[in-house]
Amino acid sequence: MKMPLISFGLLVGMAGGGCGGLDEAEAVDASQVSQGLVTQVTGTSPVTFIATSGNETKPYDQSATFVAAYLRDSTTGAFTAYPGMGSADGTISVPNVPSGRIYLKLGSRYLVSTGRAFDLGSTEWGREGSFASLPTPVMVSATGLSPWQPGDFLDMYSLNPGAFGYIDGSATGRPLAGATSLSGLSFDYANMLNPVLLDSGRGDVFSLAQMRWQTSANGVPYRAMHKVLDASMTQVEGQPATVSGTFTQPVATGTFEVDWRRSAFEAMRTQVNPDAVSTHNEIWMSARPAALGSALASISGPPLLVKLNPDAQRTDIVTGSMTYNNPLPATWQKVAFAAAGFTKSYALGTAAPYTMRADIRVEQEASVFTAAPVQPLVGPVQAPKVNTRGAFQDLSGVGTDASLRWSKPLVGTATNYVVNIYRLGVSNGSTTASRVAVLHTDLQSVYLPPDVLRAGQTYFAEIQSWYQPGSNLATSPFKRSLPRARASVLTGMFSP
Repeated sequence: MKMPLISFGLLVGMAGGGCGGLDEAEAVDASQVSQGLVTQVTGTSPVTFIATSGNETKPYDQSATFVAAYLRDSTTGAFTAYPGMGSADGTISVPNVPSGRIYLKLGSRYLVSTGRAFDLGSTEWGREGSFASLPTPVMVSATGLSPWQPGDFLDMYSLNPGAFGYIDGSATGRPLAGATSLSGLSFDYANMLNPVLLDSGRGDVFSLAQMRWQTSANGVPYRAMHKVLDASMTQVEGQPATVSGTFTQPVATGTFEVDWRRSAFEAMRTQVNPDAVSTHNEIWMSARPAALGSALASISGPPLLVKLNPDAQRTDIVTGSMTYNNPLPATWQKVAFAAAGFTKSYALGTAAPYTMRADIRVEQEASVFTAAPVQPLVGPVQAPKVNTRGAFQDLSGVGTDASLRWSKPLVGTATNYVVNIYRLGVSNGSTTASRVAVLHTDLQSVYLPPDVLRAGQTYFAEIQSWYQPGSNLATSPFKRSLPRARASVLTGMFSP
């Protein structure tokens, strides 16, 4: 069965308590507990699948999810656990929980809130289905390409199941410069970004798009949807499939232009981390059913209508008009995504370093990108701390009951914060990182519940500031809306 994205991050383990002072919110919680008020924590998990063949809502099975509510005593710093359960009908419940701010644990995810009713539902693109996890070759032969250019690439998608991906360098038989056909192109479907197995009997169509290298009205290079091959294909996991046909040019066309303030993203690099390295900046524009504006994943991705990452510079760009051909339904909402990427390296001892990627991103309707300069809507948090010490430095002796704290971003208003905790290790001479906890909060601090941090281990944190008006990620962690934006901070390493 297709596993909805809400399962991402619900599959790991946890730890921590609290120290580093009393916050006002925690003090209020302590007084509520002393009143002896007892409540029940509940949640529901409807997943809505958005498909061209029709939408469907089903519960996400929570029966295998570890569920508990943790309440922290703000005087002693001790956590008390209240066990709960999840059910196949998508509900979760934790009985007999005293009033106050809880850390609702769902697998490795914690929702930090005074709420008692949680909406754990999500919206997914595509019908429910099965993924290809074994090598599943696809061979393509086709005519009708426009003469292939070195800057062109192939974008695979199937609208009904929400399958998509790029034909990258691992494929064989890729077209050479000047080619007008594909002969024996072969790629592993399991390597696609969302490899839902296609079934023509369920209305699935295999589509392969030629994204063509072009130049905008102001001389800025970009790639745009140009020609598309549509073919019928049914797949069986682990077995090869072949498709053939002719690339044709969609009748519908469009234009897109942006005033891209890349310097505004780059100006935040040292706020991500003083040692952060700039890696890329890009803008994507696509179209989606309007309901996918609330989808859990990025709103903009294959099939792309425009992809803009013209060079490695960080200077501002006014593109002028960029044209594209549009095979997607005319009623779909056009959406856009801009991001600047950064990395930081982490190394244990003499092991080769692990490179952590982070970004500052903005997602809006495409018309907003055209109407106003594209720049960050929210910046990174300021002055991150582990307990009371600056978190950009490497720290030891933080205790297994550590807290993370920060100040508000200098740019924009954060509506919520998400904290990812990663544990470092070593494998085959290289440093590795595994995410062990995710915490959602509307506060400027979190305490790490029991077992997140373990003695003798080393960790780092990613602190994300989110801008998403009208939503609360601490009670509805998988709900999305437009506009939305986020920015990350990467801490140094710390150990108990």
